[in-house]
Amino acid sequence: MSEIKLSDIDLNLLYVLQVLIEELNVTKAASRLNVSQPAVSRSLSRLRDVFDDPLFIRTSHGLSATAKTQGLAPYLTDTLKNLENLIQPVEFHPAQSQRRFSLSTTDFGTLTVLPKILDQFRQEAPSAVLDVKSWNEDMVTELDQRNIDLAVAVLSKEPPPGIRAMRLQSDCMVCLARKEHPLLTQGLTLDAYLQADHVQVVLGRREFFAVDRELDKLGHKRHVSVHLPNFVPAARTVMNSDLLLTVPRLFAEDMVQTASDIELFELPFQTRSFDYSMIWHESYQHDSAHIWFRGLLRQAFLNATQST
Repeated sequence: MSEIKLSDIDLNLLYVLQVLIEELNVTKAASRLNVSQPAVSRSLSRLRDVFDDPLFIRTSHGLSATAKTQGLAPYLTDTLKNLENLIQPVEFHPAQSQRRFSLSTTDFGTLTVLPKILDQFRQEAPSAVLDVKSWNEDMVTELDQRNIDLAVAVLSKEPPPGIRAMRLQSDCMVCLARKEHPLLTQGLTLDAYLQADHVQVVLGRREFFAVDRELDKLGHKRHVSVHLPNFVPAARTVMNSDLLLTVPRLFAEDMVQTASDIELFELPFQTRSFDYSMIWHESYQHDSAHIWFRGLLRQAFLNATQST
């Protein structure tokens, strides 16, 4: 018998063989397969060539499987089942999942985003793991390398090819200062904002910030005396100094709820709003577990927006 390659075989023949094994009757097999009896006979002839065996012997009661066919039967059933699993989408059951989901965000995101999803995540997927990683603009590369499932961040430019993004919520900038700040006894005026020293959170390699662009349009410039890589330490610094901190409102509102010695002020000049986006690699677009994870995050933001 000459060597037969898989590429030379019509895989539909395996399904025909499976039905013939179950029915042991060409007519009944043709009915199940919704083809003509001659078509089944032709397929059986081709199968005999492939396996170099009669496969079935005609008897007065129909077909009788040969020893070769009886030996093939259990392997055939498993093979066809595996092929079905290969081409059908894998269902995700969060209650049974032990998958590790990685979420990248800033420490500000951890403070504001994590509480929105943690209870629901643990309730629906009690055996799964949520791995939160620190975000900066270079993490887009991590997304591209699929080291991160999902990120929540403010995108300063269009994501590169292969990266998907979905808007979650809009926000704007406000100012945090310690209570009884000597320059803010009459509230936060533009003069007071410019007179004060500032602490600035720097993510990545950015050296010029949106608030400075707005001030530049007005012909003003503030003095930033401290740069820090994270939001929470920056807010703590403000509590114990006369520095001002310009941050997203979502973060500021969370901070004033947990710290009694800090105040939120509206900025004394106009700034542009911005969007938080959920971003992921396109290869996860149709992954059922990833779809569940994205839906969890999106619904959490929708619920937060509707409750405000």
